[in-house]
Amino acid sequence: MTTPGPAMASETRDANSQRAAVYLERRQFGEWSDADQVELDAWLAESVLHRVAYLRLERIVAYSGHLATIHSFKVDRGAPPNDGKNAFRKYRFPLLAAAAVTLMAVAGFPLLKSFMQPPDHTFSTAIGDHTLLKFADGTEIELNTDSAIRYRMTTVERTVWLEKGEAWFRVAHNATNPFAVVAGNHRIADLGTEFLVRRGADGTEVALLNGRAALSTDGAQTAMLKPGDDAIATSVSISVSRKSQRELADELAWRRGILVFRNTRLADVVREFNRYNTTKLVIADPAIADKTITADAPINDYESFLQFAETELKLRIDREGGTILISRGQPEAARKVVRVKHGD
Repeated sequence: MTTPGPAMASETRDANSQRAAVYLERRQFGEWSDADQVELDAWLAESVLHRVAYLRLERIVAYSGHLATIHSFKVDRGAPPNDGKNAFRKYRFPLLAAAAVTLMAVAGFPLLKSFMQPPDHTFSTAIGDHTLLKFADGTEIELNTDSAIRYRMTTVERTVWLEKGEAWFRVAHNATNPFAVVAGNHRIADLGTEFLVRRGADGTEVALLNGRAALSTDGAQTAMLKPGDDAIATSVSISVSRKSQRELADELAWRRGILVFRNTRLADVVREFNRYNTTKLVIADPAIADKTITADAPINDYESFLQFAETELKLRIDREGGTILISRGQPEAARKVVRVKHGD
């Protein structure tokens, strides 16, 4: 599919605005019938761009009507006195055209921009869920567990704000309409790319699978990433290391519903399971936090992990409401109770 260029996008916006102006003039100052309403509803339902154009113009005209109460307008001397419809018909196009200029003069450019800016959209996932979003330009975004984005995907701007969590991006490159991801004070600019972004409390991690990307911070630091690069960006620095294709594939295993651990510390294993489950695992004995584990596990099946920890690592499992405590030295009798309970 060919993505419209700036000129085509501008022509489309102009055509939509003109059509919206006709409907608005007829509805507010002309004869408006049930058939007209059906026609308008059908046009608005055809495209979100139609709705945006109509709502923009409606707001601008409403604001200009307010301004008209404090400005005097010259009217046609031949019109009947106090005939608002006739006055508007004569001056409707100058009024609509001047509305944006009046807004800029009275309220400044930021307010005008707020009228003209298409609305942003948001999407989020619950704990344990992940969802794939597909856009008309071919771009795909998959959100991992407990993640949220805000996005503005138009023919003239493509920006995604990762509010929290983790997301995979496969971007359809368009040199005339660049794609960017903003995570806190970090920005990832696409140069034809597939990458993973994870936003944490202390910074942002970006793993590049294909293509190129530029990672920058508010401090004006920039790193050009190539496939295999794994970047950790904090508020003061960007550090880049290399990962193998296997390591990158392991990081993306959540897209298949799997967590992959390779000589992973028990503390990190528990932290990962807690991202995907409302039942929380707690290491009650700090002495076992550095034990390492190599295993693949379904993201929502912490019970299998607990059985592994009990039988292979000889750890103790205690349940307290919605919390599961993991510690050392579980007696044999206690292990049998847990196994029977879970059907082993």
